[in-house]
Amino acid sequence: MAKIILAAAAVVVCLAAAAVAVYTGVFKTEEGALKIYGSVDMRTVSPAFEEGGRLASVALEEGDTVKKGEVIAQLDDTRYRIALDAARAAQTVAQKNLDLLLAGSRTEQIDAARARVAASEAALQLSRRTCEREKKLGTATSPLRIDQVCSQQKVDLAQRNASQKELDLLLAGTRAEELEVARARLASARVQTADAERMLKNCTLTAPADAVVRERFLEAGSMVSAATPVFELALTDPLWVRAYIDEVNLGRIRTWQKVAVV
Repeated sequence: MAKIILAAAAVVVCLAAAAVAVYTGVFKTEEGALKIYGSVDMRTVSPAFEEGGRLASVALEEGDTVKKGEVIAQLDDTRYRIALDAARAAQTVAQKNLDLLLAGSRTEQIDAARARVAASEAALQLSRRTCEREKKLGTATSPLRIDQVCSQQKVDLAQRNASQKELDLLLAGTRAEELEVARARLASARVQTADAERMLKNCTLTAPADAVVRERFLEAGSMVSAATPVFELALTDPLWVRAYIDEVNLGRIRTWQKVAVV
């Protein structure tokens, strides 16, 4: 017996919802009709969720037909919606922080810093003159008094320098390194948001192609792990006819010859 696999290009009159269906094929040849027997082979797929969770609903029964893109099952997406909200909030915070760094210091902040520099400079000048005056008094003052007023001069000098540094930082604006860090944090937040959106979208399972439900594995309420099949679907396109023909009849058929499948 020689095995020949023929494409089912003819009209399919009847097809059961199984991966393999028995058929009768009728070839029209110069010597009359040639009737052979065989099977229709159907490819199958097993759709599964990319995420895990509780199965909220299952839309199909065994034997049902489905079109490509139709919703066939749904996970409870509550926690995935919460995760998406959190990711979007984190992205908003990262964007606001970057905006603040790009905007730089406000005019009011710079004016306040200048005022603090001026005040600390005035305090320094006062303590400096006081220290010099106490030193010139000689025996009219005490060493303790001199130490006190001159120490205050050192404190005022340190405060003036700190105020000046603060003003310099405000005038210089944001460092390039700080901007790079802020941009990286925003990019990371955007990736997290996109991933959360993907996970939420994957809570809906759709048919990958036109098919017939061969088997239903799970029921609503079941806990599902990622990649756990929910159905086995038999694809309706393409279909292949598998036929076995006696050697004595091989000469009566040819490639792409039409056949009626009944």
